[in-house]
Amino acid sequence: MNGLKLTREYFKSTAEPSLKTYFPALYPRLAAGLVGNGSECLGYDDELSRDHDWGIDFFIWTTEADKGFIPKLSEWKLDLFETSPPEFSPVRSGYGAQTGVMTCGGFYQSLIGAPEGPKTLGEWLRVPEENFALATNGEVFIDGAGEFSKTRNSLQKHYPEDLRKKKIAAKCMAIAQTGQYNHKRTAKRADWVTLRTVLSRFTDSAIALVFLLNRVYRPYYKWAYRMLADLPVLGNETARLLLEISETGGFDEGSISAQQAAISSLCGLFTDELRSQGLSASEDPFLAVHGEEIQLSISDPFLRTLPAQQDV
Repeated sequence: MNGLKLTREYFKSTAEPSLKTYFPALYPRLAAGLVGNGSECLGYDDELSRDHDWGIDFFIWTTEADKGFIPKLSEWKLDLFETSPPEFSPVRSGYGAQTGVMTCGGFYQSLIGAPEGPKTLGEWLRVPEENFALATNGEVFIDGAGEFSKTRNSLQKHYPEDLRKKKIAAKCMAIAQTGQYNHKRTAKRADWVTLRTVLSRFTDSAIALVFLLNRVYRPYYKWAYRMLADLPVLGNETARLLLEISETGGFDEGSISAQQAAISSLCGLFTDELRSQGLSASEDPFLAVHGEEIQLSISDPFLRTLPAQQDV
């Protein structure tokens, strides 16, 4: 059972006809859908997801000019769920996000602090990447006025290119420092705690880089690996090699060699893709070289003067 599919079916069969009946003049300007927090918005919900904050529910979004209808729409929604209860009603834990009625701008303001999306570099920088993922996941069922989708479509174009380059440069530096440099050195020192840290940081940086290369926002860490395999650019290959590294959990010489081989394979894939996208022309296998080159290609004066290894 997929929560997004169930919600779409309930909305189309039950909620939408009722909306048309009770709000005939308003309906053509409304938007509705399921976007934001919750594994169901990513399509990754399963049996474990159903113990809290899971069930059939949806947002209604109004234009700013129609915000005066929010109380009546909220009352209508409560009445609908009482008179035509969905097969799976949400079980709220007190920690999950609420799904209700709000303006289009209010929804985006709540997630990214900008009702129409970021307009300046500063606005882009202050929003965690996972919040952009929350603002662009799920599905919009209707959008008569087009206001909600206008902001959504703009956000789905991903980061401004200079900002994407800065993030890519930083991930290249982190991957080089952890996987290509410190993995072997910490293993030689038998510093096993630090080795686990190195592998964790390498894995996180590798996943982040693939999302950036795909121009897709990385979601909350719990779902990043799950989504990774679905990405068209290096997603499946990266997921497979990271799984090999994770499953090779020993500290013996054979395990360390296997991890280093997988790291080397991954870095080779990354350097090839960086060249393919025109981000770097270097033939050097060390990703720090590519990170420095990408950093120098940034036009924005503020981002360009930051250290290549500084993440933003």
